Amino acid sequence: MKFVFCSGMKGSKSAFSSVLVLTACASIGFLASCQSDARNATRIPPTPTAKLKSDWDKDALEALTNNIRRQIDLDVNYFKRARIYFGKEDYEQALSDVNEAIDSKDNVGEYYLLRGQVNRELNNLDAALEDAQRAEALQQDNSELYILMADILQEKGRFREAQRYLNRSMQMSPYDGSAYYVKGMLQSRMGDSLTSVSSFKQALTLNPRLLRAYRQNTRILNTLGDHQSALYYNNLALKRFPKDPELHYERGQIYNATNQLDSALISYRNAVAHNPELSEAYYQIGNINTKYKLYQPALDAYLKVLKNRPDFPEINYLVGLTYERLGYGERAAEHYTVETQLNPENQLASAGIWRIQRREAAPYVPAPSSNVPRQASAEATRLLDTTRVKISTIQPRSSINMGTDSSRKIIIK
Repeated sequence: MKFVFCSGMKGSKSAFSSVLVLTACASIGFLASCQSDARNATRIPPTPTAKLKSDWDKDALEALTNNIRRQIDLDVNYFKRARIYFGKEDYEQALSDVNEAIDSKDNVGEYYLLRGQVNRELNNLDAALEDAQRAEALQQDNSELYILMADILQEKGRFREAQRYLNRSMQMSPYDGSAYYVKGMLQSRMGDSLTSVSSFKQALTLNPRLLRAYRQNTRILNTLGDHQSALYYNNLALKRFPKDPELHYERGQIYNATNQLDSALISYRNAVAHNPELSEAYYQIGNINTKYKLYQPALDAYLKVLKNRPDFPEINYLVGLTYERLGYGERAAEHYTVETQLNPENQLASAGIWRIQRREAAPYVPAPSSNVPRQASAEATRLLDTTRVKISTIQPRSSINMGTDSSRKIIIK
């Protein structure tokens, strides 16, 4: 910075004062700039936005897949990837990966435990029990294993063994929602429905993503007649699992129980939209359409049931009934016959066969139609030949014999 001084004595003091002011201002600006640089150097950067769990899972899957492709620790990486798929409820992919892990190393109890959990979700109970027992033999000792064992055993009706494993799991982890789910299932299977509802509610409080607890709780509440509470828990479940077909089916059951058939029909259709093989939902769709006398949609629904589950109770009778109502007697008789062969005690199917046989044996008299030409109508009227009918007129009597009233005396003079 350059300063210019004027020569001479006059004004020297003011010039000197200006120099001091300018120097002070420059010093303050310099110090301020230094302080600003120091603050910028020590400033904590903003916290980066936290990743969603789906993003972490995606990154982890990519890393594990890359390791598997490079043949690095195959069993460990397959197992870790299987756990991620299990958490994402992609059970088929999880089963494939955990099988690869076991093929690489078949003496790790943790691998068999995970495969048992996957098989349980896929409802392969025998395979799940075998895996759980193998994990126990390989010295697995944790609450996950004991809950799995208790769950499988209660499904198989071995309640005493299930209770023993459940007690051990609740001692190890008393705040595990899955343990309360199994407890509720044991209580409901042993006839204590009210207490089981309390256990299911506790399970959902501890683990709000326990899908099977939502299903069972809704089902039992609906059976007990508490439709309002059943609908409340069903709504909570659908918010978390909007594509689960069984939740939509249970919703339809609630509406059906309260005679809200239109709403029930919508829920059943949502259920089959997410699972086209859900025969129970198609069965209910057929029943509701039959009540409305909409026999063609009812027939379409019943045929889906027959295709998916040919052994569904009375399905051939229902198909035959809708065929009969639509006027297809031969097809109806075929399904009635199949039903009587599968279930000889079904009197309704036998009655259907009798009705069709009687209808076929009766003479067919066509109903008059407005489309018949006048000439044909005139020819039909000539079938009654009036010339052959002898008509005699009624002749009045000339006298009427009224009889004699013997109670009256006639005096003749």
